[in-house]
Amino acid sequence: MTADSGDGGGEGRAGAAALVLDTRLFGDLVVPGGGARAEELRALAARAAVYATKARGEGTLRAYRSAWRGYAAWCHSLGREPLAGDPDILAMYVVKRADAGLRLASLRVHLAAIQAAHRLAGIALDLKDPRLAMVLEGVARTKGTRPGKRAAAATPDALRRMLAARPGADTALGARDRAMLLLGFGAALRRAELAALRLGEVVCESGRGVTVLVRRSKTDPRAAGQQVAVWANPAEPGFCAMAALEAWLGFRRRAADLTGGASDAERPLFCAVTKAGRPTGQGLSDKAVWRLVKQAAVDAGLPAPERFSGHSLRAGLATAAGEAGAGLADLMRQTRHRSTEVALGYLRPADLWRNNVTEKVFRTARKEDG
Repeated sequence: MTADSGDGGGEGRAGAAALVLDTRLFGDLVVPGGGARAEELRALAARAAVYATKARGEGTLRAYRSAWRGYAAWCHSLGREPLAGDPDILAMYVVKRADAGLRLASLRVHLAAIQAAHRLAGIALDLKDPRLAMVLEGVARTKGTRPGKRAAAATPDALRRMLAARPGADTALGARDRAMLLLGFGAALRRAELAALRLGEVVCESGRGVTVLVRRSKTDPRAAGQQVAVWANPAEPGFCAMAALEAWLGFRRRAADLTGGASDAERPLFCAVTKAGRPTGQGLSDKAVWRLVKQAAVDAGLPAPERFSGHSLRAGLATAAGEAGAGLADLMRQTRHRSTEVALGYLRPADLWRNNVTEKVFRTARKEDG
């Protein structure tokens, strides 16, 4: 990140005293009146450059960039400065986006992005300002806080159909796809977590299954590391994460990037495969997981395939666990949820029918009538 005086790019909108901060996260930020604080902001920029892009996951960074571009374009269309530090402008923006259909959760992401841009520019912005808070409360009461459409859950039956539609396990592509789908499901991995796995982070334990070290996640941004276990399913080899992983590793170990050295443990577990069926060793992006799940749902002929996404594997495990009677603590240990409210969302549909009082009422009524 660098800071420059604004007699060039920022002069048209912010005057000669503007300062342009060239940030990695948001691109150029034009700071109104920043010229008078040039030295201070240069020092801030130098420190922020080290931390700005490491503070959030890649998915969050993409969302922040998109949110900021939308907000900046809206401000410029009104002749207002995006970096004004004015809660009233934000309140107007919230109303505009809420009327356009943006949900409360997405609005909060936009506000967090706007606040992050202000912080990089050294400008105070209070998201708890009473006026802004009143508008957000009004949106919540009017629109509700219910999240948007959830990704379809890749439950075991759906996942079996998806696996059957993939190339054969005797091919590198088929083996990789099966391992990604089954490991993503069994370990309840987010798509970024699945794509980021390294060879040394999965261990097959004979007679048990697979242990997976999730080095960094949405709920563990400081990389303390969380480990989960996925039991083997020898009774159904085609629906066994360990069998699928071992089949893929047979191909993966023959890739050109592996040398047999200690450093191999840090190489990507899942990598690209050439048309000739050779693993390249080049890691996959989280979008590759999204594309795999989408395509597998389409090929399997699942209902509403457009609702399947990278989150479907994780949702599928959580949903199946709830239907199987898993307890909240056990579910959260596997999914690594921090919020009990989110985890309970997967248990409640099953609990609606489990020990439901109406079952006893109507059964008793039948006996009395009989």
